[in-house]
Amino acid sequence: MPSRLVLLILLLGPHTAAFSQNWNQVRSSAERQHEMVMLLIRNGDFGRVLETSRQIFSLRFPASQEHLLVQEGRILSEALAHHQQFQIAQGLLDQALRAVRSNPSKIALFKEKAYLFTKQGRDKEAMDFFERAMELEKSSR
Repeated sequence: MPSRLVLLILLLGPHTAAFSQNWNQVRSSAERQHEMVMLLIRNGDFGRVLETSRQIFSLRFPASQEHLLVQEGRILSEALAHHQQFQIAQGLLDQALRAVRSNPSKIALFKEKAYLFTKQGRDKEAMDFFERAMELEKSSR
């Protein structure tokens, strides 16, 4: 009689392999798009950034990997802020917000939007997003 672990592996094997293959494709596409966005930013081609980043945030990340979308939003928005492209950075974070489903991810992105507004000296907007993050955090408990 096979052990339960072996039986579980036999039952889930094809599904796990399909998930793994699909995730590898998603991750590969996201990595490629990330490099393209970084090149656009580095070369000052800001007009194409949102169109190209949209392709990252429209990919179907599994819930267990959603934190990578938050991380991507942070990396790209910081690069844009470094070039004083705050409006595009905010638009990119809006794309990330539409892509995530979990409250912790949304909270992190609200805070990121607030930090960007702070860098611009737009304290009222920053406060609004810090408060949105705080409200969502309270309702998640």
